[in-house]
Amino acid sequence: MSSWTRLVTRAYRVLLAFYPPQFRAEFGEEMQSVFNETIHNKAGHQSMLQFLREIRDLPSSLIEAYSASRLQGGDMSSHDEIISPSTRWQAFVGALPFLAYGIAIVIGEVDHIYNVIGHDAELVVYFIALVGLLIGWVRGFPVWSHGYLGWSLLIPFLGTDSSIYGVTWGYGIWVPLAIIIVIAIVWTRSLNPIGRLVRGIWNDWTRLSLVMYVLLAWGMLIYDGNHHPYLLLFISAAALTLSAGAWLFLRSDTVPKRMLSLLSGFFGAAIIGVICWNTWSYRAYYGLPEPDGAWYQTDGVSIIGLLLWALVIICPAIIHLFRWITTNRQTN
Repeated sequence: MSSWTRLVTRAYRVLLAFYPPQFRAEFGEEMQSVFNETIHNKAGHQSMLQFLREIRDLPSSLIEAYSASRLQGGDMSSHDEIISPSTRWQAFVGALPFLAYGIAIVIGEVDHIYNVIGHDAELVVYFIALVGLLIGWVRGFPVWSHGYLGWSLLIPFLGTDSSIYGVTWGYGIWVPLAIIIVIAIVWTRSLNPIGRLVRGIWNDWTRLSLVMYVLLAWGMLIYDGNHHPYLLLFISAAALTLSAGAWLFLRSDTVPKRMLSLLSGFFGAAIIGVICWNTWSYRAYYGLPEPDGAWYQTDGVSIIGLLLWALVIICPAIIHLFRWITTNRQTN
């Protein structure tokens, strides 16, 4: 075996690592053996050409492999179970955009205070969300991808009529999302993933809660007008709390656990924000007088607002519970 052949053989072994674990366990050795036989008697440049053909066919092969796989060995494929916990890796991937947005907010505050960091942090989050959306689309919109869907819609929506770090994008900010949608449709050559997305939400309405949780996470990370000396620590703590809520949601196996996870992340971030505001609020910064009246009079509107937002998160779970009760009555 020539040095070229050995190199190409090892490179092909690396490509096999991209397939689902179950697929590799069942077909990996056979695929490696067939490839080795194919290039065994070929010259160096011919074996390299064969390897390049494998790279060319890799995307379509991965789509078929992941579409055929189930969530039995920790792969990131979609599935048909109504409630099924994600693996630790999937939960981390699903919580990543929430953490990334928190980091972007911290970077934005550092830039606002010290003017030493560029203005592209939020656009990086947009890019991460779009990449996650594309991967989730190709794999049939598993649960972890719903957060990416939410961020991919929220960031351009917010950036259409406003500016991101001083840059007004207008409707042009929707162009990257449109490109990703076109790529996803061309890649999968089907609209079936959209159907799986709709069916997944219809069978498990808590998935919609995760999409809506994106809006609440964004709201909880707004610290405008707050000049607390430990502001960056408070934002970091809120981002970690919100990310933990998404992670626990994906690891949960029942509707109550999922709702408790999101509510814990939401109210945990809200409490952090309240502590931040009340220990160094805009009143202290601008020298404005403290408000008259008890805390429940001054903060009552904020508390009611938080409860209403919490109800928004719970609404999909209520729909899920109602459908479950209705289905059981019809069955009985």
